[in-house]
Amino acid sequence: DIWLIDAKHTMTDNLPSLGDIKDGLLKMMLFTNLKDVKIGSKKFNPVPILKLTTGNSFLIGELNDSQKELLETLKKEAKTNGFRILMNKEFIA
Repeated sequence: DIWLIDAKHTMTDNLPSLGDIKDGLLKMMLFTNLKDVKIGSKKFNPVPILKLTTGNSFLIGELNDSQKELLETLKKEAKTNGFRILMNKEFIA
């Protein structure tokens, strides 16, 4: 496997901006459609990952309702379209 990661970061204790997340989703569309990934002559299985990182005191349980809804929508997108979501250091989808 080879991990293809697009990372979006914010220094605050909130999620990265909606614009950044949309940009990451666009890259996930590209990464999930890769068919023949090689380095030299060696073939790899691509694993697309959208990585979201936040400030040090971020707690997922303290998100407001719209942020929770955004994360749930992202999880559904990940499941439907075959990519993973890494939130700080934990996979959430």
